Amino acid sequence: AKNELIMFAPGAKRIVKMYNRVAQALMTYETMWHQAWMKGVEKSKAGLRATLIVRHPGTGKLLVNFDKDIMRLIRESKFMLRLD
Repeated sequence: AKNELIMFAPGAKRIVKMYNRVAQALMTYETMWHQAWMKGVEKSKAGLRATLIVRHPGTGKLLVNFDKDIMRLIRESKFMLRLD
């Protein structure tokens, strides 16, 4: 009942409109950020298909062929899962 009275306060409609604009802007930003992140994930999938251990053509030594971005994406994915 008290909350209903707040809506009749001077400037309440203006505050609600501002709140809604800010909420919409945040949702738009979050969506754009998530879409950009997903594009980065798609680009990094090639690293998952690469051979993990390769032989150096000059020295013949075995090397680990691991893209560091994959670890970053795994960490970020864990944080994204926590948001749901």
